[in-house]
Amino acid sequence: MTKTDVGSDATASAASKRKAAAISADGPLRGNKRGRPRGSRGVGRGSNLSNRRATVGGRELSHIASVSSKENGKRRRKTADGKQPPAALDPTAPVFFNRRLTAESADTQRFVPQSDTEWQMFDAARTAAGEQPLVSTGASSTPSTPDNTGGVGYQVKRIRLGPCEIDSWYVSPYPDEYSRHPLLYICEYCLKYMKSEYTYTRHCAKCPARHPPGDEIYRDGNVSVFEVDGRKNKVYCQNLCLIGKMFLDTKTLYYDVEPFLFYVLCEYDEQGYHFAGYYSKEKRSAQAYNLSCIMILPSRQREGYGKLLIEFSYLLSRKEGVAGSPEKPLSDFGLLSYRSYWRRAIYEILMASSQPIAIAEISQRTGMTIDDVVSTLQTDGMLQRVGGLVGGYQLVVDREKIRAYLDRADEKNPRRIDASKLRWAPFLTKSPFIPPAAAAANDQIEEADDSASELSV
Repeated sequence: MTKTDVGSDATASAASKRKAAAISADGPLRGNKRGRPRGSRGVGRGSNLSNRRATVGGRELSHIASVSSKENGKRRRKTADGKQPPAALDPTAPVFFNRRLTAESADTQRFVPQSDTEWQMFDAARTAAGEQPLVSTGASSTPSTPDNTGGVGYQVKRIRLGPCEIDSWYVSPYPDEYSRHPLLYICEYCLKYMKSEYTYTRHCAKCPARHPPGDEIYRDGNVSVFEVDGRKNKVYCQNLCLIGKMFLDTKTLYYDVEPFLFYVLCEYDEQGYHFAGYYSKEKRSAQAYNLSCIMILPSRQREGYGKLLIEFSYLLSRKEGVAGSPEKPLSDFGLLSYRSYWRRAIYEILMASSQPIAIAEISQRTGMTIDDVVSTLQTDGMLQRVGGLVGGYQLVVDREKIRAYLDRADEKNPRRIDASKLRWAPFLTKSPFIPPAAAAANDQIEEADDSASELSV
């Protein structure tokens, strides 16, 4: 053999080795950065690479390439620290959404139609939905505000809030895609509304909320009240108003919640704080309204929660140092509830006073306006005119009648607000409450002081 033959054989052997390292009979070709299979240089178009064989020292290159690929695979499977990677995750172990969902429950592929029958059912449902009008007849005041009633014939008949299914009383302006469904599922912690039970179940499994947003300002036993700012928690307060509209015919506030504060009443157990009712009030009210609207869920009514929230609103008014009153006009049920509370609050003041008492003092001690005090006393026939047309009025008190009424009220509704358990500061700092009679007396004292100072000078 000549030197030329030896050199050509060595060159062919080296080329064959490089080609064998790139071509593996056991796996697909790997592409380079330009999208071309490695080792394809010099290979003619249309040639079958899997059928090409070469030998080195009597061994087929395909066997050598296969062994090389297995060794490279073992190296790739090792991590940087030389340890083998961990085994595959257990599909039954909760690893998703803060270890609340398993891999099986987090898989959403079950929603994709698989068989021809499922695709036919899907197409039929989509066609049926497309035949209904997508634009409702109500007019929106702003582009971001949904329409008035959610379309002709659309109405949510019931809601599922926690373990209870509650029938709605009035139409609430939910978006059209939700108003099409007679039953809505609502999370009792974050108040998110959903269309399907499966979505609701998945949401409840991963929802991190266990109480309303905002500050817990009152707690007595298992009853708590949270103060929620409409500007800081806009979505929650909007959802709260949508629920309230289902049970309040005169409610018109749905989405403009930023100027309001919401006080949410909850019942506490080991699961969390369960929504029971709420009331709202304006942050800045020119008429000194301490309550704009109040709603108690039908499943929580007849438990004294309505009067409890009314009493709580007057507690905040006394804390602020102002005389408060609910926003007028009141509904029929609202007027009955307020009449009952006003009567009980005034009677307790009268029974505790052994001396004659002025209406201004009753207003100061209860936090009620003088108009509400006078209206309640006139309804009960406890104000009598004295001295004819130019005279005034006197308060006539029948203590036996008042004591009997208070005993019945305590037996019927034992829930009361404990002022010592309130942890709250006014949203706006205001001047201390001064009754009109005391204010007039202060003005006279100031005028007398001014006159005395002028005389002394």
